[in-house]
Amino acid sequence: MSRNGCRVLYLDGYTVPDPKAGVPSSDAIGYGITASAAIRDGLAALGLDVVRPRLDAAPADPGGPDHRLSWILANYRSVLRELVEDPPDVIFCFHIFSVFPVEIRRMLLDLGLSIPIVGYTHGSHWDPTDTFRFETYPGMEVLDLANLHVLDRVLLVSEYMRTTLRSTIGAFNAPLAEHVDAHAAVVGLPLAVDRIDACRTSRRFPRPTVVFNHAPVSSKNPELFARVMARVLPHQDVAVLITRDFAPWQPGGEAIAELAARFPEQVILGRDLPLDEYFAALWAADLQVSTATHESLGVSTLEAMYTGNCCILPRVGSYPEICDGHPDVLYEPGEGPLEERLRWFLEHPEDRRAVAFDLQRLSARFHPRVVVQKIAAEVLSLAVGGP
Repeated sequence: MSRNGCRVLYLDGYTVPDPKAGVPSSDAIGYGITASAAIRDGLAALGLDVVRPRLDAAPADPGGPDHRLSWILANYRSVLRELVEDPPDVIFCFHIFSVFPVEIRRMLLDLGLSIPIVGYTHGSHWDPTDTFRFETYPGMEVLDLANLHVLDRVLLVSEYMRTTLRSTIGAFNAPLAEHVDAHAAVVGLPLAVDRIDACRTSRRFPRPTVVFNHAPVSSKNPELFARVMARVLPHQDVAVLITRDFAPWQPGGEAIAELAARFPEQVILGRDLPLDEYFAALWAADLQVSTATHESLGVSTLEAMYTGNCCILPRVGSYPEICDGHPDVLYEPGEGPLEERLRWFLEHPEDRRAVAFDLQRLSARFHPRVVVQKIAAEVLSLAVGGP
């Protein structure tokens, strides 16, 4: 370990300079911005020397594919420069499908360096429900597995992810699955509580408001949400806030646009709210709904929980885990069960507030001081030569 403590070369995931020009994932909005900053700041506050690579200037076109690819190449060049000039004690990859650990491991081997690599996987080709991976990067399952295999510590966001990887990789190659699992640690992701708390407001929306704060991707199933709300809105004094922008060609784009056209007084289109406005809106809202068919953790739901919303979640992925199996929160996937649960909470505000209180308490498990302590323990263990 270096003389001044553990020196961590921290590699962020890609985030676009202009969300309007970006891709429909958390590269633009979401955990890629908020959680990564909370980890960096938290590790530094615990005394680790967190350094980030010095990147070359990016092309002028912000957010396009060439900008993303140029950024990735700049990271590799910067990592190489750091390894040659001032090698760190640990390399930390916030998103292993952004800057590939396989390439970093190759650098280390060619340079004759022995430096542990820690990395998060926030989704996986080895999760059969992760349709975004299959649709955007088809045929890259083995590369995804190679990235997992070369890590000295695989950081996972949920027990769901651990169980899923163990099962699916095990069906492909049992020894590889055992190796990945032996190097895995479930640590969760931290919420950006300082920023969320700074946006706290006593303002409430004029009528009970349902938030849909999910990305325009097929695995979030926005069409189902739109169909259910189209049946609920005519009979309830309720508003809907869609926080993300849904372009017509994206999953759910046409359905969301039609919903807003039919109910212009009740549907609010946030069109990628700036973060501070987004957090303020969560504090002012009442309910959050997910219709997802895939969820590795659910940061948008955890943010809604932390800000005092009653969440209605399908019994899929990590949702039972983050709500501790709360029977009033979970519904069996489908339009009927969701509509029934939503109508119940709209008609029973006391029950809604009680569930929101329960969920707010549960969200404390994802406070940075809890999560970053777990991450720091894994990093320091590797820095001193731990397994």
